[in-house]
Amino acid sequence: DRRDVVLDISDLFESKIDGEAFFEENFITSGMKVLIEKSFERLEGRGDQASTFLLAQAMGGGKTHNMIALGLLAKDPSLRKQVLGNDGPGSVLGGVRVVGFNGRQSDAPFGIWGEIADQLGKKDVFSDCYSPLQAPGQNAWINLLKGEPTIILLDELPPYLDNAKSK
Repeated sequence: DRRDVVLDISDLFESKIDGEAFFEENFITSGMKVLIEKSFERLEGRGDQASTFLLAQAMGGGKTHNMIALGLLAKDPSLRKQVLGNDGPGSVLGGVRVVGFNGRQSDAPFGIWGEIADQLGKKDVFSDCYSPLQAPGQNAWINLLKGEPTIILLDELPPYLDNAKSK
């Protein structure tokens, strides 16, 4: 009786996914568990894992699915405890900011960085980078992200980069 639903990373950013329903229908795989554990270790300041995780799976291999799972758990501490347990990964954290970019949005007028800044409500931090469109430097990113734990999810970048290259 269930209909097939293909979730898009944009659905996460727009809060269109019911976290409880998502985890009722999905199983946490060993790979997903590692991603979740290492991500929360980093957010809690534990562990020496780099702050960038590259999900490299074959097409249709669950990259977006893993990012959605991590994003849902990061955003909602009560869902996190329900799914991962009271002493599970991230149990000492409150809500985490989750922002990102879907590369199928080839019409992002202020680039990937502008979309991320806008989602954080800090679009003005990168105002010098919008015209002409140029990537912000390290200090600009530090200023944008300081304050709260934040996860940035980037999905489907090849279509965006192909489109940017064509211009």
